[in-house]
Amino acid sequence: MKNIKTILIAAAALLAFSACNLDKFPDNAINTDEAMESVADCQAFRNGLYSGTKSVFTGAFVYVPDLQADMYHAVKNFGNFSGEWYHYSVTTSAGTASSAWFGLYGIIANANFLIEGTQKLLASGTLDEADTKTVQQYYGEACYLRAHMYYQLCCYFCEDYDPDTAEDFMGVPVVLKYEPTGDSSKYPSRPTLQETYDQILADLAEAETYVTAEGTPNSAYITTDVVAALQARVALMMHDYDTALLKAKSLIDGGKYRLVTDAKTFADGWLNDNLTETIWQAAMTGPDDLGNAFSYFIYNTSGKDGEDNPQYVPEDWVLDLYDQTNDIRYQSWFDTRNITTPVVGTLTLLVKYPGNPKLYSAVTNYVNMPKIFRISEMYLIAAEAAANKGGQDIVASKYINDLKAARIAGWKNIDYTGSDLIVALRQERVRELFGEGHRMNDLKRWHIGFTRSAGQDPSLVMPGEKYAGLSMEADSPLFVWPIPVDEMQANPQMTQNPGYTN
Repeated sequence: MKNIKTILIAAAALLAFSACNLDKFPDNAINTDEAMESVADCQAFRNGLYSGTKSVFTGAFVYVPDLQADMYHAVKNFGNFSGEWYHYSVTTSAGTASSAWFGLYGIIANANFLIEGTQKLLASGTLDEADTKTVQQYYGEACYLRAHMYYQLCCYFCEDYDPDTAEDFMGVPVVLKYEPTGDSSKYPSRPTLQETYDQILADLAEAETYVTAEGTPNSAYITTDVVAALQARVALMMHDYDTALLKAKSLIDGGKYRLVTDAKTFADGWLNDNLTETIWQAAMTGPDDLGNAFSYFIYNTSGKDGEDNPQYVPEDWVLDLYDQTNDIRYQSWFDTRNITTPVVGTLTLLVKYPGNPKLYSAVTNYVNMPKIFRISEMYLIAAEAAANKGGQDIVASKYINDLKAARIAGWKNIDYTGSDLIVALRQERVRELFGEGHRMNDLKRWHIGFTRSAGQDPSLVMPGEKYAGLSMEADSPLFVWPIPVDEMQANPQMTQNPGYTN
């Protein structure tokens, strides 16, 4: 494993380069002929690859897609924290877009290297049956991670996938091989969105073939269930309702991941990261593994006289969606507190990420392990897919009712039909996935815009058309993030997204 350390150091350094360079390590970074000579070498590199994924499932990767939409209000003294996303003044130099682009391509680069390394080792004929199975698993995991990162890039930097227009819109550069070069003329251009999704599906098919590890709640690694979960999510975004329903249903019917039904267990599960319904959770061993996702919402005791000092608070319409007396989600995820704005007032805050005690010492830092897939999302995917297939209102209603019955004490089933069904499933996605970064993708997939509502207390939140009064049309090009300026300058083949100047 003599070169693995060098590889991982090179991987960390990727974030300093453009995306094209991210996918092409410096020529002298690693010796590809020596890097992966054994199963142990593959395992070491694979573990480093997982470590890198932790950062792309938290922080701005989670909160910005929700912040852009209609779910939060900035308080009066929010200090313009992530304000460019909140009031749509984003430029090509936006740090969040740059971090997403370079971070995701950095993981892709490492996945490409692991794919090549495992393929060579499998072709060498030196492995016994057990080692072959292990290396095949690592190969499948790398294919999965490449697919997931390309999917995330599409979510941020591309239009929504529509089967009728996917050939007309731009995807993101697809690079499948580790080929170090400093020749910018060889950097990739943007293929069509269809071509990008074709690669995502191809990688997921490989992962489905070679990932054999069985899923268990709170798995830290890619399992057969994690592959199925991403297949369901991707299929829904592609409006492939047959596949979305099939994959989501398989996970629901498998019975491994139990929906939590009582408030105490639910709150404890979010606090200690031990929910029975989590399919894949990025494991962390300490606070230095990654930054927290939501500390900016609650700067506990940082206000005057010990009040909370949040940057953003939920909009009223979100809070009003919940049965605040009987819904365990409301009881676990929201709290009404005195805050400083700079004057003291009372507002309801999101406290979904309370901070796992195992990940801090003495002072709460609001770090929790990212829950990348939960079984509840599969119920929502199944419901939306069934509703859009036509003639399956009963099926869709059952998935919504099953989820609501688990979350709301005394819930009485409703047979949803027509437009009422669509409204119900969309509202349930807000209730269940609030604060997990899904809202902008949902709006894009549904082709709807938004208008922010009045704040919980208009005297405590930012007023005006850029803030509480902001409206965005469904076809706004600003729903799509800009290609970072560093990438535009480094790659002569790159094309910027509409609505932004290079």
